[in-house]
Amino acid sequence: MANALGTGTHKRKETYANEVLTLARAETNIYDDFSEDYEIDEVTGQINVPTRDEEVKVSDYDIKAGIELQTSGTDYLPLPVDKDYGVNELVDGYEAEAVPDNIKAQRLDSAGYSMGLKKEGLAIKCLLTGTNSDDTEALTVDDVYKKIVKEVKNMKKRNMKVASMRVVITADVEELLLTDEKFSNTSGTLGAELVREGVIGKIAGVPVKSNYLLDDENYGDKNIEFIVYDKRFCQKYEVWKKEPSFEDLKDGKHIGASALQGRQVGGLMVTNKLGVQIKKKAGE
Repeated sequence: MANALGTGTHKRKETYANEVLTLARAETNIYDDFSEDYEIDEVTGQINVPTRDEEVKVSDYDIKAGIELQTSGTDYLPLPVDKDYGVNELVDGYEAEAVPDNIKAQRLDSAGYSMGLKKEGLAIKCLLTGTNSDDTEALTVDDVYKKIVKEVKNMKKRNMKVASMRVVITADVEELLLTDEKFSNTSGTLGAELVREGVIGKIAGVPVKSNYLLDDENYGDKNIEFIVYDKRFCQKYEVWKKEPSFEDLKDGKHIGASALQGRQVGGLMVTNKLGVQIKKKAGE
């Protein structure tokens, strides 16, 4: 909690940024995969994400002649900070300093849950700007594993790295996969870190996670079956515009009341559309 602000008539203000974000993470197994490889222009404040046009070349070294100097370029993509959202939850009957601990905990839990859903929806919508697979046939028990392997293989051919790739699947696809013996056998090889991340197995070496919001029309697309993405090409930026705290309401309408208030701004982007492969079934 925050220390007392100054002296004299200043009242102690408690902020709850860490608590809210910790609670939000329980709902964000896609949003948390987005990287934060950005630089901030000190003059303009613009958020820039560095991207390379090619990998560093390796050549044989000649003792007499040395080695030719190679060049490759690093470009910077501006990450738009166009997401602005917050919480403003009424606590009636209590001024800020008098809010009981149990009500604080209840409001913080609710704020974390709601903010987590908001962030996850933004991340899913961002992934949908990637590349759509040509395959629109609905997955079946017989081909689900094989088709995911195929899409992962295509990603590898694009120079996407297994270590930074993830496959995220809907609840329906998870049900299909759990009948596949090859997939089920991979769950025993997962490390503790992957389990904490929500990984339920691996396909072609790539961790697989389920997400029940993918095909929810409020957050994703009802026709989505799975998405394969390389985390290096999924970028995010977020900062508290106002850290969450309980504040007295002085709006001339509420008497002896307060509210949990907090506001975040940020942005998300896919920096390489080939780094995200989306598998949808044909629309109904």
